[in-house]
Amino acid sequence: MATKKGGLGKGLGGLFNANNVTEETLEHTKQATKKITEFERVERLNLNRITANPFQPRHRFDEGKLQELADSIRENGVLTPIIVRRFGNDFQIIAGERRVRASKLAKQATISAIVRDVDDNTMAAVALIENLQRDNLDAIEEAQAYSGLMSQLKLTQAQVAQKVGKERTTVANAVRLLKLPEAVQDMVQSGLLSMGQARALLGLKVKANIEELAQTVVSRQLTVRQVEVLVKQINEGPVEKQPATPTSPYIRALATQLEERFGTKVKVNATEKGRGKIEINYLSNDDLSRILALLNVEVD
Repeated sequence: MATKKGGLGKGLGGLFNANNVTEETLEHTKQATKKITEFERVERLNLNRITANPFQPRHRFDEGKLQELADSIRENGVLTPIIVRRFGNDFQIIAGERRVRASKLAKQATISAIVRDVDDNTMAAVALIENLQRDNLDAIEEAQAYSGLMSQLKLTQAQVAQKVGKERTTVANAVRLLKLPEAVQDMVQSGLLSMGQARALLGLKVKANIEELAQTVVSRQLTVRQVEVLVKQINEGPVEKQPATPTSPYIRALATQLEERFGTKVKVNATEKGRGKIEINYLSNDDLSRILALLNVEVD
């Protein structure tokens, strides 16, 4: 079987095999339903006995796509069994929550399922990785999933990255999003803010102002780069102008005399040590030639 790109990290084999959770079953291939091990079985379960995965990282389900899946299930049935574990007299979903929801929409009474004996740690890992492989999580759900893995399995960011086949910086940047105010996280989940814009907002020193600035970003449709520049400007604060050095009456009089002489604006800057410079404005090449003639300066 070909390896799915962007899929499992090298460290996952031990985690899954310890509870007989095969990669084939994790990826929900038809081959997995044909090759059931001695530790597994397929059953028809009543949908009213199946409860959601408590570690499910995805909280938002597209109603339109669920209805499409329901129509397909009503016509063709569920082609691939879901995966569950026993929970008292009922069952908890390990993988396949969309199929369960869609089956209920399709008014089905039962669904085929692989019943597997797994612990909480493996259940949390499988639920996350299944969703990551299918690219179904939004940025906040992905961040919550990484955070949940870290707390549930007592893993570092680097260890989580290895297990899900991601770069450590990817996990770190995702988890940072959970520091955003809840309202701003909602903007990310609804698509009003991109992950890049949200990450840029995290650079704001006064965290209490993030939500207000997020509203500005959305209303002005700022790019990620523009958000970064705006955050930097806010952090640095307004530039304080240096108080102007008092000009002596002599310097003011000299500037006035030079302006009368050259017929243009003249600025005299002088220091307390006697040094300075004279700036003479000109409006065109002809004006420059006129001033040079007054200075008795010839240019070759």
